Amino acid sequence: MGLWRQALYPLLGLFLTGCQSAGYLAHLGKGQWQMLQQRQPVQALIANPDTPQALVRKLESLQQIRSFASTLSLPASGQFDTYVDIHRPYALWSVQATPELSLQARSWCYWFIGCLSYRNYFDEARAEAFARQLQQQGDDTHVGRVAAYSTLGWFRDSLLSSQLSRREADLAELVFHELAHQVVYAKDDPVFNESFAEVVAAEALRRYLVGRPDDLAAVLQRLDRQHRFAELVRKYRSDLQQLYQSSGSVEEKRAEKKRILAAFQTAYRQLKASAWPDYAGYDAWIDGVNNARLNSVAVYHDLTPALNAVLASVDADLHAFYGKCRELARLTRTERYRVLGYTRSQVELIHD
Repeated sequence: MGLWRQALYPLLGLFLTGCQSAGYLAHLGKGQWQMLQQRQPVQALIANPDTPQALVRKLESLQQIRSFASTLSLPASGQFDTYVDIHRPYALWSVQATPELSLQARSWCYWFIGCLSYRNYFDEARAEAFARQLQQQGDDTHVGRVAAYSTLGWFRDSLLSSQLSRREADLAELVFHELAHQVVYAKDDPVFNESFAEVVAAEALRRYLVGRPDDLAAVLQRLDRQHRFAELVRKYRSDLQQLYQSSGSVEEKRAEKKRILAAFQTAYRQLKASAWPDYAGYDAWIDGVNNARLNSVAVYHDLTPALNAVLASVDADLHAFYGKCRELARLTRTERYRVLGYTRSQVELIHD
């Protein structure tokens, strides 16, 4: 789904633990190396008369976005100043998985950046094959399509051809989101990291679109839709968590899981009919909903209400907000969530 951009970290094999297979390490290393080798400077492409005008306009918009990001203390210097034509519709395919009767995400651990609840591939067939392998073991799986990712400053991030179909506002939001990952990063806490980047990107985009009321209205409508959908996901994830922690038999839990997911689909269709009858962006995703798909939404939205409250507490001063979140990132995860006002059961749901 393109609605939740995943800021993923497919670093070279030397950054990964030895428990990963040699083939997977080679795949990551080759994919990232190809990205680095194919970069073209944005300024040179703009100046080249042979560059298609549609691409020139996109690159000029990118330059304006980068310049604006710098005014918000986002580290735009040296980032997104190159372009890569990747000759495929997506940069990555991301595999997420959970056990059949649990919301506990499978994780894969990487040296320096910690453990992540997804495994990334530069090739769709490899991702699908790995997902099938997990399914054969009984897991719920989800393969997400990723247009952009961040290397957390290890390399210069580039604009990718997979992002060119985006409108200017969507491209700006993506750039703000990816740059935010270089401002604050909490090891082993993807929910905090992604929620932080979502809050920064939304606030930056509101400011970027000042004086453009139609564009701003469209963005606010989309953000409201995402929020309401995420709230629906949160409710039914909570129901599933209670089920999985209950003392029922495996057969009873399987039957109740099926009922809860069917109820979620019904609730979604009712919400769609009343709030956005002409929008179908979630429809295909809903048809195959499972634990892993629900988690793929939660990782981007579970902490946004609390972090929006932190932003409001500093009167939307982004520099002060960065400082508050850096302090949170230095805490243990338990301390971080306690400061943000979450109960133990709520933390279990977020990280289950």
